[in-house]
Amino acid sequence: MKKIFLVGLAMVFSLLLLGNEGEIRKGGVKGFVFDVDSKVPLEYATIAIKNKTTNKLDGTISDQTGFFRIVGLDYGKYSIEVTFIGYKTKVLPEFEITDKINFVDVGQINLKSASESIDEAVIISDRPTVSYKIDKKVINVSQQHTSASGTAAQLLESVPSITVDITGSVALRGSTSFTVLIDGKPTVLEPSEALSQIPASAIQNIEIITNPSAKFDPDGSSGIINIITKKNQLQGVTGLLNLSGGTFDQYGGDFLLSLRKERFNFYIGGDINNRMMYGQSINENITTRNDTSTRVYSDGMFNRGGLSYGIRGGFDFTINAMNSISIGARYGNRSMINSSTSDFNVSNNPSTYNNSYSSSSSSDRGGDFYSLNLDYTRKFAKKGHELVFQFNTDYRDFDETSSNQLIDINDLITFGQKNVETGPGRSYRTKLDYTLPLREKDKFEAGYQLRMSNSDDLNKVYSYDTISTIYNLVDTLTHNVGNIDDIHSLYTMYSGSIGNFGYQAGLRGEYTYRVIELLGENQDFKLDQWDFFPTLHLSYQLPKEQQVMISYTRRIQRPRGWDLEPFLTWRDAYNVQQGNPALKNEYIDSYELSYQVLIGKNTFSIDIYDRKTNNKIERVKKSWEGADNVILQTSENVGFDNSLGTELMFGLDLFKWWRLDLMGNLYFYNVEGKLYGKDFSEESFNWNTRINGTFKIGKSARLQINNMYNSPSVSAQGEREGFIVTTLAYKQDFFKNKLSLTLQARDIFNTAGHSFTSESDNFYSYSSFEPYSPMISLSLTWRINNYKPDRKKTNNNVQQEDMDENVEGF
Repeated sequence: MKKIFLVGLAMVFSLLLLGNEGEIRKGGVKGFVFDVDSKVPLEYATIAIKNKTTNKLDGTISDQTGFFRIVGLDYGKYSIEVTFIGYKTKVLPEFEITDKINFVDVGQINLKSASESIDEAVIISDRPTVSYKIDKKVINVSQQHTSASGTAAQLLESVPSITVDITGSVALRGSTSFTVLIDGKPTVLEPSEALSQIPASAIQNIEIITNPSAKFDPDGSSGIINIITKKNQLQGVTGLLNLSGGTFDQYGGDFLLSLRKERFNFYIGGDINNRMMYGQSINENITTRNDTSTRVYSDGMFNRGGLSYGIRGGFDFTINAMNSISIGARYGNRSMINSSTSDFNVSNNPSTYNNSYSSSSSSDRGGDFYSLNLDYTRKFAKKGHELVFQFNTDYRDFDETSSNQLIDINDLITFGQKNVETGPGRSYRTKLDYTLPLREKDKFEAGYQLRMSNSDDLNKVYSYDTISTIYNLVDTLTHNVGNIDDIHSLYTMYSGSIGNFGYQAGLRGEYTYRVIELLGENQDFKLDQWDFFPTLHLSYQLPKEQQVMISYTRRIQRPRGWDLEPFLTWRDAYNVQQGNPALKNEYIDSYELSYQVLIGKNTFSIDIYDRKTNNKIERVKKSWEGADNVILQTSENVGFDNSLGTELMFGLDLFKWWRLDLMGNLYFYNVEGKLYGKDFSEESFNWNTRINGTFKIGKSARLQINNMYNSPSVSAQGEREGFIVTTLAYKQDFFKNKLSLTLQARDIFNTAGHSFTSESDNFYSYSSFEPYSPMISLSLTWRINNYKPDRKKTNNNVQQEDMDENVEGF
């Protein structure tokens, strides 16, 4: 890590030296441009400077902090004119550059809006729910009041292309294989953990990228979910405070404080959230061996969720018009529990026994994690010409303990198992991205990335001895596993436009070296290979706010940590799970055709997509060889699957007081292959819908209702039934939007529960979950000094907002 960090710093400071060399050859001028009323910095304001003696013109534009700098000016008298669309032009007094005063600071230039303002008027306007870029949808989640007091996972319930079941499992266009980024950066947590960690109130936008370009990591079969957190754009000290509480042990809060002064911005934030779910469950397993069937039936109560908290902070510094640097850090802790109490009945056929037990199971997973990141951007004279360096490091130290017991009618423990898993994980990532504008609207991009991760996991299994009544370590089930995963990536892209036709083509190559080793057991599993990922995006701009886009990408889904763990973990006395370190990578070919039209404030879009996956990874079940009545859950490459469908979205402003968003996803799904020596083929027609209605009540209140339905779906071994969730929310603003209260009721009709069924030649398994509802919560938001989110700032390491002028037609 030290070598990587030192190399990174050396690159940054080398670029700084290059950036400063020769900038001030004669004289120069600098300053800032701001909105006079809101004190917001104006990015892309035009600064024109004229030499009064020679009439020579020069100029530049302001950056995201409003800062500008012009160098290389001859000695003499000058005038400056500052212009920005929608603002009145401002001409500064003449000044002179001499050998004694060769650099002039004109200070803060305040521009007035060209439109007249109405004193004391408070205008409330809702931004569009969805906006479209070349390869992504940008979801404005500030209008999603039905999830104001929840987490990112709950917020995604109302986002296009995404489905969330009652267990918190998130799927992007029907696939649970996707990548989660936070502000364009990877997270040390698993996707589901990350989404349950982030408070919804801390999120500004969500980007859905179903066919990413070669600039992005190719991981995730269905694409990328990028969470954009709130930032601030106002000068001085501003802040945001959120508090929430509700039924079923829900409570939380978060804050963000920011100090922005000219070219420097410092921020610090923190959050704490306790989210629990309580409910009832039913499970039935039937296993068959040697003409004898064993049936295990249980019903009981469960609770799952937990407490998480964290703190984040950092600063951004614009060194000059050409150089900027950002440093950020986050520390957090999470403790997730999953416990249940059930009544069991175990019987067989032909009948030789019929026994009843009570069972208690619990698991606790959690610990500390932190991340550090450094970003440096070096801009060159030509607009869009830049070099971006990024370094990230993550660390987690999580422990997991699970236990389960069977107790007979005499209150005696007849079975007991404990699993204890410990071990830290580390990852490092360094990136270098280069962008070179060519001609008027073309652009060349290239970059390199190194990802390195390693972990050591010690898994201990203890078994209850009914004679000594103590738990003894089982040496044969205890393993120490080491994991090394290094990925080197190179990419190149070329994009541009010819008239109304836009194009972008890219190629990414990745070398992967992965080793999973059972330490002390002389057994390892290695992967050493190259992969290549081409991408292509085409578009055509039609008349009257219409556009058509077509794209192709090749992607990869690497097995996740729990899929590879080779040791056994007991979920209860009759269910055990184990990873598969021999899993192969999934390879995905994704095709997409999109059409979008804007009619006034109304939007319509249709996406037709075809996603083909080879080496499909699924979690499957079978009868465990170690016992007659135990089901083993593991992961296997089951074969090939295909999702062919269409996604429709309507955004309608029916009246000034009623906004309606309609979303639907319909697709044909089939999966086929060979599992445990037997050919299979399953198919289903899947569909899900969302209806989101927002009603304005006066100037400062909103009523919102959200309805989501997911249809049944098949897998290699079974089926999940459909379910529906309806959520209602009311939001009231006070004191000119400085204070907001939101009352939310989730799953108001108690219809979110659903069941799973899977079966094969020698087993049948059924499970159902029924959470208690409705879940009611109240949240409060307080904006300090008129806090406003920074909607202009984008992450250069993810995607430029409109990829400059050359792809505005996409």
